[in-house]
Amino acid sequence: MTRLQRLIPASVFCFVVVPAYAADTAQDWLLRIHRAPQVLNYEGTFVYQHGGRLDTMRIFHRAVDGAVTERLVSLTGPAREVIRTDQEVRCYLPDQKAIFIEQRRLGRNPFLGIVPDRLPDLEQNYAIQLGGKARITGRAAQQLAIRARDDYRYGYRLWADQETGLLLKAELMSDSGKKLEQFMFTQLNIGGAILDSMLVAHTSADGMAWYRDNEVTDGGPTRSWRAARLPSGFKLFSNVLRRLPRDERIVRQLVYTDSLAAVSVFIESADVAKSDDMVEGPTSMGALNALGKILDRHHVTVVGEVPVKTILMISDSLVPESRP
Repeated sequence: MTRLQRLIPASVFCFVVVPAYAADTAQDWLLRIHRAPQVLNYEGTFVYQHGGRLDTMRIFHRAVDGAVTERLVSLTGPAREVIRTDQEVRCYLPDQKAIFIEQRRLGRNPFLGIVPDRLPDLEQNYAIQLGGKARITGRAAQQLAIRARDDYRYGYRLWADQETGLLLKAELMSDSGKKLEQFMFTQLNIGGAILDSMLVAHTSADGMAWYRDNEVTDGGPTRSWRAARLPSGFKLFSNVLRRLPRDERIVRQLVYTDSLAAVSVFIESADVAKSDDMVEGPTSMGALNALGKILDRHHVTVVGEVPVKTILMISDSLVPESRP
């Protein structure tokens, strides 16, 4: 596992039905998409196309009184299993004989990271339009188009279930109209019971090493950092210290978001950073871009599903706010 993969949260992997109220505007539909997983039970199979790969996953999702639990199982490629709750994500990787545990931070949809409190500001940086009707996995769907108003962020094409608002298909689009990523259900059942047995890991933990990625209150970089320049709409969402799994190093993580796109900045002392797995210079994994460099005796990694110029702007403008 590379350093970039360790930094990226693992999540880059009911009986109640959402009220079928009239969603007259595109923003109404975005709110329905955001709220649907919080109140729905469903199980199905989806495909995720990214970075030249096509992964097929099985998902079991349950929502009870606002508490959400889901289990994802890979059907193609290396065996892996993910258990997600509102508090944490557990990723089982049998080929690495490892189980990674991390705290949930953004509480975002794995594909579409809506921050609902900031939806009113969304149209400053995105043009959002309702499209036509379609059918996805046998269900009537409403299409939405989210076009970036500048080239510092990507656009989206979305298809939401007409009845429940659940996201059935999503495409991440470059400013030239190239499809960068795609998520789509190929089989889906909404409603009904999701049993406890469907939500527990079926991968044996015997012989597996456990690694926990925690927020900590001290250690690591003592300086507070900030990006002096940000693309329009991007604001600081969180600033925490994290203990990386496996090697126990502590890094500072800043998260900037425009309510859809998110960029993470990881900062650690260059004295403790491991040269054999540090990100150096620009790199990319499909729609994900990253850049690593040494800055003022610290190693800095900036990473996000945004264009390269956004990564460069944030990386070039990082400054320490104070000295220890």
